[in-house]
Amino acid sequence: MKGNILGLLGICRKAGKLRLGFDPVAEGLGKDVRLLLFSNDISPKTKERMLQKASGSPAASLTLPYSADELLAGLGKRVAVLAVTDRGLADRIKELHTTATENREEDLTL
Repeated sequence: MKGNILGLLGICRKAGKLRLGFDPVAEGLGKDVRLLLFSNDISPKTKERMLQKASGSPAASLTLPYSADELLAGLGKRVAVLAVTDRGLADRIKELHTTATENREEDLTL
C-alpha cells in the first residue's frame, strides 16, 4: 500500500495537482488545497507552523509513511510539506492511507 500512495502522488504531480514545499502549500490554503501532507520526518516546528496556517482551511491533513528523502526519490523534489489540489485524488490518497494504517495495526497485533 505504501508504494501505491507514492505512485498516486506522482500522478498528481504529472497532472499539476500537487503543491510541493511550505510556501506553495501555504499560498494554496483556502484556495485549492484539498489534502495537506507531511513527510514522516518533518520537524515538529514546521508541522506546527503549517497546521496553524491551515487552521481555517477545510483541508484534511495526514502524515505520510515516507521521509523527505523517499519523496525526493519518488517525486524528484525533497519536501516535507505537500498538498493535493484535486478532490478525487485527495480522497483516494486518504483511503490508501487509512488502509495502510489499518494493515500496520493488524501486523502489530499478530
